[in-house]
Amino acid sequence: MTGWVIAAVVVIALSAGLIVWQAKALAKCRFWCRACGTLFELPWRRLVFRQHVNEEWWLCCPHCGRKGWCVARRKGKDGDA
Repeated sequence: MTGWVIAAVVVIALSAGLIVWQAKALAKCRFWCRACGTLFELPWRRLVFRQHVNEEWWLCCPHCGRKGWCVARRKGKDGDA
């Protein structure tokens, strides 16, 4: 039984590590608000458990305050600096 507990702890730790890694990688992106057209960035801590579908993320725009689907754009892509 102890082996199962250790395996479960390892799986949970690896899963948590992958979630944090993904959030940190996503923090290198900018998000485009469809309501006001603002490109904004968020710290990785605010991206950890956010809902997404492909390149669209359910976020709250810090400029206009609207909650909605925002498109993730990598920095440097499409002329972004």
